[in-house]
Amino acid sequence: MRRRRRKPFQRYFTVAEANALIPELQKQILRLQAMLERLREEYGEKAQQVFQLEQRNGHPPEWEPSSVAEAIHKAVDELHTMGVILRDVEYGIVDFPHLRDGREVFLCWKLGEERVRYWHELNTGFNARKPLTEE
Repeated sequence: MRRRRRKPFQRYFTVAEANALIPELQKQILRLQAMLERLREEYGEKAQQVFQLEQRNGHPPEWEPSSVAEAIHKAVDELHTMGVILRDVEYGIVDFPHLRDGREVFLCWKLGEERVRYWHELNTGFNARKPLTEE
């Protein structure tokens, strides 16, 4: 079986570059969290379903398109344009593609942390983060 090649990252961040984006990321994520809360108020239990359907540019005929879901997708796209990967809106988890000792990894940051202090392998996630000082 042939392996599919992963697309290269748009860019790689140094720790300093990632840290420089934190004030903007904090603002964007808090905005996204507020929009997500509005979506939940508007659609209740169906909010996640509406969000996913809007992501695919479709919705059941009985539902009006959600301007809130559209705004959320636009805001997430803006973050991706910056080159970061938003992993979780609710917890504010963001990954930054990074080269560590010549190999691709992710720098990892969570809303509430004052700076990037962790990294993890591409095939792992938040729970497998390691301190940047660890070799």
